[in-house]
Amino acid sequence: MNTRFLETLVVLARVRSFRETAQVLNATQAAISQRIASLEDELGTELVDRSSRRLMLTPAGEQVVRQAERILQLEHELVQSTRPEAPPAGRVRIGAIESVVHTWLSPLIRVLAERHPQVNPDITVDTARNLQDQFRQRKLDVMIQNDPYAEAVGTMDYDVAPLCEFPVRWVARPDLVPASGTVTIEDLERVPVLTFSKTSSPQAHVRSLFVGRELEPRVCSFPSVESIIQLVGDGYGIAAIPPVFVRERLERRELFQCDGPRLPSMVITAISERSAGAAVRATQAVTCEVAAQYCERMGEDWARKLERTPG
Repeated sequence: MNTRFLETLVVLARVRSFRETAQVLNATQAAISQRIASLEDELGTELVDRSSRRLMLTPAGEQVVRQAERILQLEHELVQSTRPEAPPAGRVRIGAIESVVHTWLSPLIRVLAERHPQVNPDITVDTARNLQDQFRQRKLDVMIQNDPYAEAVGTMDYDVAPLCEFPVRWVARPDLVPASGTVTIEDLERVPVLTFSKTSSPQAHVRSLFVGRELEPRVCSFPSVESIIQLVGDGYGIAAIPPVFVRERLERRELFQCDGPRLPSMVITAISERSAGAAVRATQAVTCEVAAQYCERMGEDWARKLERTPG
């Protein structure tokens, strides 16, 4: 039995689309359809329910997927056992939120190149929601982001590594800050509040502050950290962001960090599949190391290192 056909079925079961499966496996859609048809012929049963408008597997297909995942894992372990001394090598698709780009992504790429020169990082920068969708569809090998990943709860299938924590504070140009240095809910209702994308946890935390208030706040959401920094620097509004993004401008007193309603920190984690190969495991290990070094260099006021929970 061709394990490539089994891999095709497993990916199809995840992404629920022949077109997306073709993209993930770098093949044509016709080739994907042929692989599934060949597998059905060999097993003597239909694996895909072609009567449904939405792609679904038959009960037999669901059963074959579970067995195929075990076979592919065994194949991976067999290959690794024959070359235990081989250095990590190959392309590793890394998805990261923009907050990481503005902090320690560059050191990560540099250290990875020095430590594992045969690993080729392929970087995608997007919102946490979009990264999770891509990771779910196996378009990413390592996901670095700040939102909970439901699929990793209650299972040992994923390696979830806590990396760092960015405190989130109110940041504004000095002329927008009250003389007391503290912003109140009433102050925030009078100006635009700048924060992350509409699907992000930080944006939800900001909006929750105004629940039950009579006035509708002007919460402006941006997927681009650079846009938030530009607008807060121009005096457009008050931003709810990690101050580390604008550390130098705070030190030059171009911007001011205000006291105000408390906001949860951004907790950054790296997630990969436990069954991933050596290159992915090496990349995740370097990611943990670089994030920890960044926190130590910045200090706890700007970024805090997180430790793995034992067990």
